[in-house]
Amino acid sequence: MTQQKASREELIKQDVHDLHRLGYAQELFRTMGGFSNFAISFSIISILTGAVILFDYGLAWGGPAASTIGWPLVSIFTLLIAAAMAEIASAYPTAGGLYYWSSRMKNKDWGWWTAWFNLAGQIAIVAGIDFAAASFVNSSIVTPILSNFGIAYGNGSAILGSSFVSGQLLTMAALLAIQLVLNVAGIRIVALLNDVSVWWHIGTVLVIVAALFLISSGKAHSGLSPFAVAPQDTSLNTSVFGGSINLGPAIGYALPVAFLFSLLQAQWTYTGYDASAHVAEETIGARLASAWGVFISVAVSAVVGYIVLLGLVTHLPPLDQVFNPSCVATPTGLCSQYYGGAAVVFSTLTYNLGTLGDWLGAAIAVAMSLCGLASVAAAGRMLFAFSRDHGVPGSPWLRKVSHRFRTPANAIAAIAVFSYLLTNAAFIFGGATAIAIVTAISTIALYWAYGVPIFLGVFGKQEWREHAVWRLGRFSKPIALVAVAWIVVISVLFLWPTSGNAFTWLAYIVFLGFLLIYYFAWARKHFKGPIVEVGEVELTEIEREFEHAAEELVGGV
Repeated sequence: MTQQKASREELIKQDVHDLHRLGYAQELFRTMGGFSNFAISFSIISILTGAVILFDYGLAWGGPAASTIGWPLVSIFTLLIAAAMAEIASAYPTAGGLYYWSSRMKNKDWGWWTAWFNLAGQIAIVAGIDFAAASFVNSSIVTPILSNFGIAYGNGSAILGSSFVSGQLLTMAALLAIQLVLNVAGIRIVALLNDVSVWWHIGTVLVIVAALFLISSGKAHSGLSPFAVAPQDTSLNTSVFGGSINLGPAIGYALPVAFLFSLLQAQWTYTGYDASAHVAEETIGARLASAWGVFISVAVSAVVGYIVLLGLVTHLPPLDQVFNPSCVATPTGLCSQYYGGAAVVFSTLTYNLGTLGDWLGAAIAVAMSLCGLASVAAAGRMLFAFSRDHGVPGSPWLRKVSHRFRTPANAIAAIAVFSYLLTNAAFIFGGATAIAIVTAISTIALYWAYGVPIFLGVFGKQEWREHAVWRLGRFSKPIALVAVAWIVVISVLFLWPTSGNAFTWLAYIVFLGFLLIYYFAWARKHFKGPIVEVGEVELTEIEREFEHAAEELVGGV
């Protein structure tokens, strides 16, 4: 006899039972399907955001090889990390995933540190995405429109006469406000927009690549091989044990070091795929759907991302104009954002495709904005879950769920505010390199949050394996160990001070110092972790309260 496929209602009933087993009530609205779960992680990875934002920095530190060699190299190790995470996600399908995993596999203290790394990374990734999205929105949409009315407005425009309030920061504030409203309005809207985001990303990539190869103007390009390790920032210096290494092409042995720094381009792109775990409480068939969402989002991004990067590096404009410290940033110039100009991807498109390039830049801006929307959604769920267990100051307020929309509205608002504040701080200290600082911080913090539960999956309590339904079998532990080793490597790389992210290590030390003080002063004694304090009856009663509130809201309309 063949086993009948479970109905939607049966799957939801099993999901709620699994959630009760973990100690939580079904407060959020469970309506996302498997594709939508994959879509939120794919949208946050967003090959039209991370790979595009840091394309300039990849070229500056590693040349074209940052994309053609660095991308597949990082993709392989990231797939191993995603596989290790997916296996654990299938055992513990709950919002805040990683924090809960570490708590169950070791203890509350490991969970607390995982949560704070994850939270810091989530806030920083929202900051990085929306700061960059604001740049593209201004360059491709806002500035051209306002110029028709004689209004000069751009990324560098000083607002209210202040050099610390730029046009880019103002546009970022507007994007965050829109994303906040949409996220509070309900998971159905966000899920629909994430589904659209998948096809928008893929469609835009196909159009970009087809246009570059089929209808490019045929202008002379950079002349570099797509696989050349050729750093464009010839003044790039890094401190090494009290000395200094110049990473320019004059010193051949320094080129591999520069190439390793350039891996930030790919590695930051591959962040945020833990979102599939964070929305597990809103996903139908969560144990399998969340696991596949984590893994498949990375796999699809690896392929689609390489296609667009290959198209871009084979059509680069003259790099002596793009990477020239004395270049003047103008709306029509090729000067890289590395020196205060436009993103090289935008310049490449307009250089090769003219007006069509402007339209494709606008399409990328839309993709980035959708990426920011998904990031706010995931970060809000993570903060909500941690607050539910009283892990952050203001937890009673942050853990509240809107009865009307069944969304963690307060946590979502807090993410938007703190992301904006972080960006402003990075902008004040780093100026044009603010994006490199923010992205390096988010990459390290998130991967530490990924690495802790993966490490504990091997050396912690092993009861989680009994509940996992997405299994790696005998390859589970070897994959986990390689994944942890890679996280150690990238942590060293991206904390190392270079001309692009000289303040990252300082910012991270300050962050760790704050956590140490907070942990020993309060958390070690007072934080209880995800302890189940109520039973099935009490959890069901909480769910009935939400259903009753929803009925009253409908009746009052």
